[in-house]
Amino acid sequence: MRIDIFRHRLFGGWRFLTRAKALDYNRYGIGLTSPVRLSPNTIVKLDLYAPGMILRQVSAEVVSCQRAGQAYRLGLRTYQSLRDLAGDVDQHQIRYLAGMEEVLPQQA
Repeated sequence: MRIDIFRHRLFGGWRFLTRAKALDYNRYGIGLTSPVRLSPNTIVKLDLYAPGMILRQVSAEVVSCQRAGQAYRLGLRTYQSLRDLAGDVDQHQIRYLAGMEEVLPQQA
């Protein structure tokens, strides 16, 4: 699944940073490979392109970043608090991806 990553700039608001590829996702977060290194605690917005749907401006926080060959393996959290998981707020966009794991690349 293709993912466009946006980062907030002091002047100019949210700007496109890079394109990444999803490795794994669930309702708590998403793992991806990116050509750009991002520091933990960085807040980003994601546009996720899945077959049949596009989710725009999904908020996420970088929780891990490790070198993986020529790219970086990023771990992103899509929920900011347990209240989000408990459903006390409107449903989070990432929930719409549930059951779409077959679109992810298969690891050998």
